[in-house]
Amino acid sequence: MGNIFDFLLVNPMTNALMLLYGLLFNQYVLAIIALTLLIRLVTLPLTLKQQISSFKMQAMQPQIKALQEKYKSDPQRLQAEMRKLGFNPLSGCLPLLIQFPILIGLYQAIIRTLAVTPLSTLELGSHLYGFLPGLSTLVPIDSRFLLWDLGQPDPFFVIPIVVVVSTYFANKVMTPPTTDPTMRQTNQMMQLMMPLMFGFFMLSTPVGLGVYWIVSNLIGIVQYYITKPSLDRARALHAAPAVPSPAAGAVSSAKPAAPAKPLFEPPKSKVKAKSTGRVNRSGSAADNKAKGPVKDGSGKAGKVTTTPQ
Repeated sequence: MGNIFDFLLVNPMTNALMLLYGLLFNQYVLAIIALTLLIRLVTLPLTLKQQISSFKMQAMQPQIKALQEKYKSDPQRLQAEMRKLGFNPLSGCLPLLIQFPILIGLYQAIIRTLAVTPLSTLELGSHLYGFLPGLSTLVPIDSRFLLWDLGQPDPFFVIPIVVVVSTYFANKVMTPPTTDPTMRQTNQMMQLMMPLMFGFFMLSTPVGLGVYWIVSNLIGIVQYYITKPSLDRARALHAAPAVPSPAAGAVSSAKPAAPAKPLFEPPKSKVKAKSTGRVNRSGSAADNKAKGPVKDGSGKAGKVTTTPQ
């Protein structure tokens, strides 16, 4: 397995670093920056796919929670309904799993090409491609850069601090926002823990690897702002619709909404009843006298007539 990993990743990266070192005036820092840029460009489709998948998974969270609540006693039905919804938990992790071996291969290539011991220098010659002329003449590599030896840990702790700061800002910029309190808390914890973890790791690793990580973070931030319009379109495409709360649904079902009033209501017609001057024959004369004279529509009093019983 180790030979296959060397053949597919470590050896190509080792020879790429040596070739770039010779082309860029024997400046190993420039070779690391150039190779980092090439790797970021090659893995750009995977990075975009990972970010779009995270937007899609975030948009599905309300529907996933509703399904989990509905089928909490039936796990098989829950999995089936989530597959119908299009939920795939590995869609966001797969690009990271593909990029992880690339990082390991580059780390080993940097350690191998720096060749800080005579034995590692001899071993480096066995990994160089014979069809690339002049690579063997570049050994050993000049590993000095300003105050640092790129093959040794940083005695001034500058590189680990810069790694922590650049990793923090890269994670903060590239982490998509979320409305889920649990996920937001997890993201905040990861934004603090990952920079500290990488900074602690850089205390005992060569400065050259720290330079790669810093350059990779800076390129990632620039890459994010360049691709931000595409990411905004993907976020809008997978934006989750507003989901009414269960309490609001219960209230609306218990009390039906009142019918909406029309925007325009015609005025009520005022029709004056025309009096015929007659009274109810079934009434008594005393009742008719008590009611008084009856007025007709013109306002004149009419004559009350009574019918003898």
